[in-house]
Amino acid sequence: MARVLRVLFALVLLATAACAGGCKGSHEAASVPPKTPTVRLYLLSSPAGALEPCGCVKDMLGGVDHVAAYVKSQADGAPNSALLAAGPLFFMNAELGADRQTQDSWKADALARSLGAAGLRAWAPGANDWAAGPATFTALAAAAEAVPLASNLTGPGLAALRVFDVAGNKIGVVGVSLPSYDGKLPNGVTALDTLLELKRAKAALDAQGAKLHVLLTAMVRGEALRLLDQVSGFQLLVIGKPYDIGDANDPPTPPEVIGNTLVIEAPNHLQALGVVDLFVRDDKFSFADGSNTAAASERQSLTGRIKDLEVRLQAMATAGKSGDADLAARREDLTRLRDERRKLELPSVPTQGSFFQYNLVEVRERLGSEATVRDLMSGYYVRVNDHNREVFKDKLPPSAPVGQSHYVGIEACSSCHKSERDFWNRTQHASAYATLASQHKEFNLDCVGCHVTGYEKAGGSNVTHVEKLEDVQCEVCHGPGSRHADAPLADKLIAIPEQSFCAATCHHRPHVNDDWSVTASWRKIIGPGHERAKM
Repeated sequence: MARVLRVLFALVLLATAACAGGCKGSHEAASVPPKTPTVRLYLLSSPAGALEPCGCVKDMLGGVDHVAAYVKSQADGAPNSALLAAGPLFFMNAELGADRQTQDSWKADALARSLGAAGLRAWAPGANDWAAGPATFTALAAAAEAVPLASNLTGPGLAALRVFDVAGNKIGVVGVSLPSYDGKLPNGVTALDTLLELKRAKAALDAQGAKLHVLLTAMVRGEALRLLDQVSGFQLLVIGKPYDIGDANDPPTPPEVIGNTLVIEAPNHLQALGVVDLFVRDDKFSFADGSNTAAASERQSLTGRIKDLEVRLQAMATAGKSGDADLAARREDLTRLRDERRKLELPSVPTQGSFFQYNLVEVRERLGSEATVRDLMSGYYVRVNDHNREVFKDKLPPSAPVGQSHYVGIEACSSCHKSERDFWNRTQHASAYATLASQHKEFNLDCVGCHVTGYEKAGGSNVTHVEKLEDVQCEVCHGPGSRHADAPLADKLIAIPEQSFCAATCHHRPHVNDDWSVTASWRKIIGPGHERAKM
């Protein structure tokens, strides 16, 4: 009997030891993944010429120096990594304006070298990448030290696939691109049968011993997803655009798992970086979902509602409603929504087998600025500034038609509107041009228009001729004032803007963050003498 009791006691001790730290179920214990992924993939979709964000608020989305800083900062925790991209990299548009050829080409070169410094290995090109011609396309690929992959295209510099070794793991990458813009392929590019060539490329990856298969696409999302139905065996699909137009930022697209494939589409213009951590167990390269991807759409919906509510709360607080019952109720709503999102963010790590975890990292100032890339960007701005100052020195602003008002500058306004001028002197609008000049951007075509008065308007300013019209002056909102100055009491010679005017001109996304509000900022620019301004 004593022997039986000793055995039972020993079993109890073993059970207690097995539950050391708490026996609360296998799911909780499995919710903590291994610290170091076997392989980490950093993924970009359609950077499309976005070197850094252009705007007037802090911590905006974007910036290749922040991307590079983040990747570098993660080297200790994820040493076995690779950076890949899909969609256009180098240019914002598929066609370049005549006045912008040089600036945009130099910007593309700076972006290419910056992405190379961040570690870019390959990408599936979009139509924008050929905007300056095939020779420039090849030169930019070389500057980025990255391989343009398009198995369904032939053209200078293009390859169908590459196999990269990452810490002994063979990663096979194939590209597919449909870069038709305005019904035409880029010069020097010929299209092949997409499905046939993709099947051949996949077979070639297998023949080279690739264990992880990645498909990079520059094409419409639906067409990319249909490829998965026809060619199996890819663990990861990265979607980028076939082309992009303009500086508009796309919202994030939630990841999804289709069959055994994780589908990623990061937002354009370097707003965010997709990060996939692959944890390989028993040398198995079939990955279960370890990041609750099925709830991604709901998480994104909650994030949108949270941002909208934060903007509303900011406006209510600015309006002096700190003790308002509705304000308190909305704060409770915000806490509840944040709690709901937090629960959906909990990982669900499988106890056995290989698994992935996905994270979308917003590219913000707080990620830091990598020194090499920052120097490349600074060099670009100085180079373009010196070039544009000389090239556009003889280009004059358009003249005002006879009998119409032209721009006269704030000094002409100040003789009658002294209190308004004194208030304006204390606003950020009063130093808008100096902000550019301090960064060697005052002659940059991407920047100057929102930092001067009457830009490219009749009787106004342009990139080099801004005398008396530096900064965001009265006439930006009220229109050219020469006739008003001559006849101050005459009616309808100046405009009285709505709040919407700010967003319609310069303060629209992506030049402001989602949490920026015209209403909240209105009082910062509206001072004495503006009682007639429409609130």
